[in-house]
Amino acid sequence: MIAGIKAICSLAVIPVRSTHEDSSEIVTQLLFGEIVTVIGIHNQWVKINIQQDNYEGWVDNKQLIKISEITFEKFKTNTQRQQESILTIITPWGKQNVLQGSPILSNSKSFKIDDLEFSWANEIPTQKLDSNLNSNIKDLALSYSNSPYLWGGRTAFGIDCSGFTQTVFHQVGLFLPRDASQQYLEGTKVDFEQLKSGDLAFFKSETTGNIHHVGIVLPNQQIIHAHGRVRIDTLDKEGIYNENKKYYSHKLISINNYGT
Repeated sequence: MIAGIKAICSLAVIPVRSTHEDSSEIVTQLLFGEIVTVIGIHNQWVKINIQQDNYEGWVDNKQLIKISEITFEKFKTNTQRQQESILTIITPWGKQNVLQGSPILSNSKSFKIDDLEFSWANEIPTQKLDSNLNSNIKDLALSYSNSPYLWGGRTAFGIDCSGFTQTVFHQVGLFLPRDASQQYLEGTKVDFEQLKSGDLAFFKSETTGNIHHVGIVLPNQQIIHAHGRVRIDTLDKEGIYNENKKYYSHKLISINNYGT
């Protein structure tokens, strides 16, 4: 691959790393069907810019497929995301899982990515939304319950706090940036008394003052967030209160609404 090439994630989930080494930090993940632009090369590694959020990092080029500019532009406008936990797709290299949050590349049983043929083994992925986006956000968030925390993760097999909020919001057609500090800068700030289910709550580090955590507001002053695992805790004006351990784990800085 060369710089400027457009490509697509060809596997269920792949790590995006901070540097061009297998041992380097995972900064985020790509899901099947997510598209990128190659902006740098080092041996078998390519530095990518992720189309949906402009995040950058390094991936092994064997985990991407080069696509045409026409295909890139077509997928660029796609806002549909899979809500089923796991589906199976038949690819030119065999059967493969496709995970919740992945782009829905086609609503047909069979489809092509340039000259490569794909078909769904059983179900075709769907994005089912009703008029109440807040209810959709709540239900999708709860579907990740007890997923383990993983720095850089974006799937039910491992997810971090902002990967959780970003991926859930993708599934209702709302595209947030990748990091909590970036998500904090978007949306409309609301008073605690005005919060509603589906808003995002942001928290700051008491040592640095930086935004370092985010979660999704649930009814009855509860919050679902990735902290050790995706869990539900109490939310009040002070922050997140862990009822089991009887302490505040995170200090509240803002409630943001994103037009839901």
